[in-house]
Amino acid sequence: MQIPGHKRSQQPDECGNRAGVFAEALRDAQMELAWSMLSKETRGMRMGVWATRNDIDMQIAYRAAYDSGHPSRLALLEDFRTTVLRLWPLEDLTDLGVAPTNYVDDEHAFVFLPFGVTNDVARVARRRLMSGLILPMLLEEGEWRVDLPGWRYLNVPN
Repeated sequence: MQIPGHKRSQQPDECGNRAGVFAEALRDAQMELAWSMLSKETRGMRMGVWATRNDIDMQIAYRAAYDSGHPSRLALLEDFRTTVLRLWPLEDLTDLGVAPTNYVDDEHAFVFLPFGVTNDVARVARRRLMSGLILPMLLEEGEWRVDLPGWRYLNVPN
C-alpha cells in the first residue's frame, strides 16, 4: 500500500516516536496513556461506539471518557484495547520499528511502524517491502495525536 504524503526527513521524528509510544502503550496495557494520545475525534468516535454497543447513555460515556475516576472508565478503556487488538494482534506490537514520517500537510501525517525490528537499526539499508502498522496522526493543540478516523485519507489518490 502506498502511504500518502511525503517524507521531510530520512530519520524518524517526534511524530513517529509518538506513534511508537502509542503502540507500546497498547501492548503494555497502559490504557490511560494510550487514551490520552488519541485525537478528540477518535476519542469521541470510540466513546460513541462503546456506548451504542453496550446500550450506555452518552452522558455516562462522556463522563467515563473524560473523568479518570469514573466507575465506567476501566470498561471503556478495556473495550478500546480489545477493539484495537482485534485489528493488531498483541504479538505484532512487539519489536516494532519507526520509519520516517509521511506528511500530507502540516497537520496530517502517517507513520509506518514496521514489524520484526529486533535490533537497534537506525535505518533500513535498502528499500524493501515490509509489513507493519500504519498510524494516521493529527497535530492537535501543538501535539501529535493518533487520529484513527484519519485512515480515510488512505483512500485518497496522491
